[in-house]
Amino acid sequence: MSAIRALAEQLAHRSDDDLRRLLAVRPDLILPAVPDFAALAARASTRVSLQRALDTVSRPQLQVLEAVTVLSEDDGGPVARSRLLTALTDADPETIDQILAGLVERALVAGTPTSGFLPVGALADALGPYPAGLGRPFRTLARSIPRFGPALIGAVGLVAPEADTNDMTSASAAHVVDVVTADPTRWDSLMADAPDGAAALLARLRDAPVGSTATAGDGGVAPAVQWLLDRCLLAPLDALHVELPRGVGIALRGHAVFTALDVAPPVTVERTTRTSLRDNAAFGAIAETLRLMTALLGSAAATPVATLRSGGVGVRELRRVRDVLRTTEGEAAWLLELGAAVGLLTLDPDDSRWKTSRLDAWESLDRDAQWLLLVEGWLAVDRAPALVGSKLPDGTAINALAAEASRPDAPMVRQRLLTVAMELAGQGGQDDAGSSDALPVLTDRSVVSLASWHQPRLQRRFARLLPGMLTEAASLGLTGGGAVTDAGRLVAAGLFEEAALGIREALPAPVSHVVLQADLTAVAPGYLQPEVARGLLRMSTPEGQGPATTYRFSADSIRSALDAGEDASSILAFLRTHSATEIPQALTYLVEDTASRYGSLRIGRAGSYLRTEDDAVAATVMADPRAAVLGVVQVAPTVLVSPASPQELTALLRDLGFSPASDAVAVARSADSGQPIPPVRITPEQLRSRLNPWSVAEEEISAQLVALRTSGQGSADHGIGSDSETLLGLEALRAAIRSRSRIRLGTADSEGNHVRQVLVPLSVSGGRLRVFDPEKQVEKVVSVHRVMDVEILEGSPADG
Repeated sequence: MSAIRALAEQLAHRSDDDLRRLLAVRPDLILPAVPDFAALAARASTRVSLQRALDTVSRPQLQVLEAVTVLSEDDGGPVARSRLLTALTDADPETIDQILAGLVERALVAGTPTSGFLPVGALADALGPYPAGLGRPFRTLARSIPRFGPALIGAVGLVAPEADTNDMTSASAAHVVDVVTADPTRWDSLMADAPDGAAALLARLRDAPVGSTATAGDGGVAPAVQWLLDRCLLAPLDALHVELPRGVGIALRGHAVFTALDVAPPVTVERTTRTSLRDNAAFGAIAETLRLMTALLGSAAATPVATLRSGGVGVRELRRVRDVLRTTEGEAAWLLELGAAVGLLTLDPDDSRWKTSRLDAWESLDRDAQWLLLVEGWLAVDRAPALVGSKLPDGTAINALAAEASRPDAPMVRQRLLTVAMELAGQGGQDDAGSSDALPVLTDRSVVSLASWHQPRLQRRFARLLPGMLTEAASLGLTGGGAVTDAGRLVAAGLFEEAALGIREALPAPVSHVVLQADLTAVAPGYLQPEVARGLLRMSTPEGQGPATTYRFSADSIRSALDAGEDASSILAFLRTHSATEIPQALTYLVEDTASRYGSLRIGRAGSYLRTEDDAVAATVMADPRAAVLGVVQVAPTVLVSPASPQELTALLRDLGFSPASDAVAVARSADSGQPIPPVRITPEQLRSRLNPWSVAEEEISAQLVALRTSGQGSADHGIGSDSETLLGLEALRAAIRSRSRIRLGTADSEGNHVRQVLVPLSVSGGRLRVFDPEKQVEKVVSVHRVMDVEILEGSPADG
């Protein structure tokens, strides 16, 4: 029975709880839903699905998985439990059994301790060409490197003089050299005659099998390198690079695949901090982030953020935003990204500018609701703001809100950050004074190290993204002084509402008053209520940064308030209401003097005008109520103006019985209708971003289980579709490659005819099958999609 059909049978015999656990860790198996267990097994055996699954295994699980893959390839069959224990030095048998059970549960390994274990499907391809950091086997190198096969036959006389080299093929020679390297006694005897430098060169390639070789002073090959090449202990890839064969690599590791199993996670505490310091830092960061976000939205409402033609916010525009917010470029970019993530900033497609959206709804939220909105958006957004400013391969830098900062894996990395943070936070201790109030500080190195242990295949991704995300978490108060806060713990547990409630209780209440000073400034003694802050921004200019902002009054700032519709009495009334002190006389004089000189010239908007020689006509138009709807104003006895368009004014006059004529003078038309459209208020729930949808709900899993249980009772032969047949064919090809057997391959030619040939498969990858035609003595490549059937010819091993 094929491995895919065998896996389908095994899955069918699992309990519903076991299947639920499988689908929870590998949700892609039912996205979209599958009709039966055969299709489920086929999808679980694909390279893409296995690569996703490998990204979620821990370091010890990956080590065992790589060991099973290596040993199954070398032995050509299932790996016995005892063989696996021998290949993992100093491994605890109980730990190995637990890891194997977990891999079987994830459908990455098939088998039992009695029958042995095999990797599932295309797992060997998903792991890459060098599993466990070992090179390719001798037999594979002999097929891949034309000159290495004949060299193996010559090397037999040097490594095993007793062997009979008559009629020896490269395949049999590879077997002989494999036997020598696998025998500790013969390996030690062979290396005892090695020249100086040979052992050091092999040790350098032990964990990274491909490397360069040193040359002698005259430009020739060094004696140690030549000695190793003669005995095929190194495989030449080109003039300067060699590959360490798998058998040699295992011998260098003490005839084991791994010398140690990394079962203990690297949980280390480099330094600690106190609870009071953590909370002060976290609450200060939250207040500052909310203040800066409000300031950014106010700035974008007045002056939208321009973008480049290539997309994103350019360096010059980012510096303008930085100067407005009085912060750093990195923080300005982070705030822009965060505002866009939660929909507070939207890109206008008409002028390619980022504009404020839902400002009224944002300001109507309490601060805890604002914080929760930002946290949920940060967790869900598929972008990495910390990449802004980093260099691309072409030397250019990544701009804020540019496509280059998009990272679909960002939500997953943030979830891993929270998980690692909670794990490190559990390593509490005592400070220097012996107090137990010592909280572990999360450092970049400790976070990346532990995250890489949980998901070792994502180590490079973590090293690039996690340091920046750790800084972002601190800005949101999930950490303070480097230690996880109570809010961070609740967010990590998914208790968002409880976290917001804690923030509400911890943050001081907003203040509604300021302290007016004689130097024409107002000092806010804390976080101001949004309506008070807006009122001050209309009539003054903020200075400095932080919650205790200083606002400066000037003639220009007072004129801005007058332009917004205020007058001297309303300005002074606002200051009296929200000032903890009396209004200084200098400020009163400034307001009254500026207001007295304001308005001596009046400016209005006119979209059209009416000019007549008859005062009675003008009086008739003004007497009609419809003129008021169009905003008609009489500016002279015979001149009327209106913000309406000339067409609208013409229609009104014709309704009144007049026959107006268009004036020859071009009149500038107004771009808007006059009165601003009031913003639409929305609820806080409408502002919140959705979490990453790459998961399956419990209802979907339940529905899938019902479909599986009712589809032929799990028969492996039931409902095998075209995708499953393709995978079965690939499985047969890989089996033939491992056993070095000939196959009868049926393919479709360019005219659709079914052609059968006896061939020797060499390798299959990337949708291409490389084969050897023994009749014509040539190699050729066949597209996998043209393969119609594969039959392994038993008892016909291919010649090497």
